[in-house]
Amino acid sequence: MQESPFFREYIQEAEERAMERGLERGLERGLERGLERGLERGQKKCAIDVILELLSDRFQSDAVQVLKPTLETIDDLERLKQLLRAVPKTPSLEAFTEALRG
Repeated sequence: MQESPFFREYIQEAEERAMERGLERGLERGLERGLERGLERGQKKCAIDVILELLSDRFQSDAVQVLKPTLETIDDLERLKQLLRAVPKTPSLEAFTEALRG
């Protein structure tokens, strides 16, 4: 049995629409994931900046800046929040450095 031109055109249009929808969904998901990662990175940078600012207020600013590269290696936002909460309770910069390593 031979397919009609109308049927072939209908199938082709349906396939094109399906591909468009798939591309749209893929783009939407990609944008969502990108935004989530961007927010995480933004929160990470913000947490590090606040930690350094608070430590600088309490201790010698030059010594505090030495900790920045170590803080930037931490990818776990919860760990950064934990360190942020520890700053007011930290008796010395050395104690904070120990907490940072531990």
